[in-house]
Order: sequence, then structure tokens, then C-alpha cells
Amino acid sequence: MIKETLNKKKESAELGFGSKNYNESVRFLNQDGTVNIKRKVTDKHIGFDMFHWLLGIKWGQFFALVFFSYGAVNTLFAIIYFSIGVDKFGGIEAGSGIENFLQLFFFSAQTLTTVGYGHIYPNSSLISTVSSIESMFGLMGFALVTGILYGRFAKPKADIQYSNKALISPYNDITGFMFRIANKKQNELIETECQLVLAINNLETKKRDFHFLDLERSKINFLPLTWTLVHPIDDKSQLYEVTQDEFNQRDGEFIILIKSITDTYFHTVYSRMSYKASEIAWNAKFVPMKQMPHKDGSISINLNDIHSYDKL
Repeated sequence: MIKETLNKKKESAELGFGSKNYNESVRFLNQDGTVNIKRKVTDKHIGFDMFHWLLGIKWGQFFALVFFSYGAVNTLFAIIYFSIGVDKFGGIEAGSGIENFLQLFFFSAQTLTTVGYGHIYPNSSLISTVSSIESMFGLMGFALVTGILYGRFAKPKADIQYSNKALISPYNDITGFMFRIANKKQNELIETECQLVLAINNLETKKRDFHFLDLERSKINFLPLTWTLVHPIDDKSQLYEVTQDEFNQRDGEFIILIKSITDTYFHTVYSRMSYKASEIAWNAKFVPMKQMPHKDGSISINLNDIHSYDKL
């Protein structure tokens, strides 16, 4: 039978997600740590911040956006120059329409970047005015891109590798909920702390409860290798005697909150993650991570092995 009431010694967690019990299955945290809440006014999303969005997207998306914007701006100004007339330029080599357009495209690129090779030059006041406006936009645009690029490099971040699956495993004559983490960077994370919260529907109150779950160890001084975090499922645990079907029925979600200090910036950094029912392997056990010593005294591990487990 599932424990429907909080043990008095347990502290009820208030994460800011409210206590509403949803009819549909919901997820409060995505696996990348982002909060899975979309705020709207009528049918429109609100709160979109271009700067923070550009800081948060993946590197491939960022560079693709920069190159696309660069090509689009040059194409736009090439169309403007072409519509004004090729005869308004000096030094341009007469050719077909496509050849002339390509020459104006590269003239636009030189103007936008203020390189100015001088092979093609404005030969009228109108062209000079348009090229001056373009060079101004170029200076502003590259200043913005440079600032965002610096912000992406300089932003302190806890780059934590989580195991793909969390496990319900045998643990000290009982069972335990466990998952593994590791630092994906070569810098060191110190004073690493973890909080584990269970979000689960309460069948009696028809509300969603959030419970802090005790960990075997909630803090370590260094994270040089891997860390297997374990919640013992004893008679004080909210998971005591909970079956897999019951957990699925109550739409359970394990929310993980990690705080650490990076020795590169000496700033506090955070990482978030969650496991839903489909991401939990019941009656399984992690395969021990191999630690390979080297002649120079160093040790290496393969972070791909952090996901390995065996069914029992």
C-alpha cells in the first residue's frame, strides 16, 4: 500500500510548481534542466528574451544563426544595390545578371565588415548613403555578436553528465533509488550538493505532493570521478512498498537539484534534471565504472560507461 501521508519527520518540498493534480501526465523539468512551463497571455507566449535565448541555445544553432543572418543581410543589401543599378558603381566588371549580383553581394560583405578592398566603390550619392547605413549596421551587429559570444564562453556552468536511467536496485538488504553523475569538463567541481525531490499525485487529496527524499550522502567535497546518489527505500521513505504500476499510475517524477562551485570561476553553479517513470529501470544494478591507471600516475574513466546497468 502506498504511503499517502507525509511522515512528520519529512519536510514537504515547495519548488514553486503548485499542488494541482493533473489529469494528463506532466513533466516539470526537462532532461536538459529547463523548466517545462510555458507562460502565455491568451494564445501568445510571453517573456521571450532574445539575449538569454541566444546564450542558452546550442553552439551549432548559434553559429548556424550567425552565418544565416550574415548571408541574409548581405543578400538583402545586394538586392538593394542591384535594384538601384550596377552603373552606379565604379570598378565593377560588366557581366551577366548573376555575375553582377554576386559582385554586389561581395561588395556588401566588404561594406558590412568594413574591410573595403576598394575593387568596387560607390559612384553616386544614393549608393554611398546605402553603404554608409550598411556599415553602421555591420558595426552594431558584430558588436552584438561579439558580446553574446563572450557571454557564452564566460558563463559559469555545471556541465553534469547524468545516467540515462535511474534505477531501483537492491541496497543494504533493502532497495534504493539511485542514479549516477559525473563532471563532463576537465575543471573541478567542489562542495557539490544534491537535493532529491519526489513529485507524485496523492490519490486521497487529489493534489500533487512534493517530498524531499533523504540521500545516503547529499554532499561531497570533490567530483573527480563519478558519484552514485542513493535514496534508501526504507519504512521512512515515501517510496516504501510502492510498486512500478503504482508509481506509473500516480505519475511520479524525481526532480534533481545540484549545486556546486567551479574552480575555474569560483562561482556557484547549478544543474537540474528529472527522471520520469519511463526513465527508471526497476530491479537493475549499475555496472561498476572502469578506472584505468596510467604510467604517469593519472586515472581515466570513460563517461559513456556511466549509463551501463544490468537487469537482475
